[in-house]
Amino acid sequence: MRLKELKNKYDVNMFDELSDENLVAKAGEWEYYSAIGLNGIIAIGWFSDENILLINVDGIFIYDILKKNTIFSDYENSFIKSISDDNLTFFVESKSETVFIFGLRGGGGNLLTKDNTWKIEVVDIAWNIKAPRLLNYKTEKKYFLELQQNSYEGNKYLGFSKSENYFLIMGDGGVDIFSRLPDYNEPDGSDISTR
Repeated sequence: MRLKELKNKYDVNMFDELSDENLVAKAGEWEYYSAIGLNGIIAIGWFSDENILLINVDGIFIYDILKKNTIFSDYENSFIKSISDDNLTFFVESKSETVFIFGLRGGGGNLLTKDNTWKIEVVDIAWNIKAPRLLNYKTEKKYFLELQQNSYEGNKYLGFSKSENYFLIMGDGGVDIFSRLPDYNEPDGSDISTR
């Protein structure tokens, strides 16, 4: 089979599978939380306190997840001296913490919760059009996520936080952050936290 034939077959199957899906602002026990408008991000990672490390061509930044704003920026930091040889960790001197990073420089974020309930992924809708999707393995529901900061073009990098109470989607336009709803009940009335 030629690559063109494979692509055409894949496009038809993907369109048939996704044609009735809608983008949703709220997905099960998750909702849109905040956005970070920072272009040119080349790596991102979660600190142990849930704050977010952002690295772009201008410097490094720390985003406070609770305050929903940038609390630290360093335009002088030497990127080369702080990133590991394999591009998977970054040492942040101001916090004396090594952060696992993912993004354009290598590595991927945590895509599956420890209890194997939630998975995030990117689905190619068409050439260069990518939609993030959240899957619940227990209910078998799928949610295509509505982005506010990013467009649906270009690369996307995803990752759950260490506590798995947040996940982020990094793209060309910045970062979209989603959070878990406290005390969420499924539409059938069952408490998802007891499963």
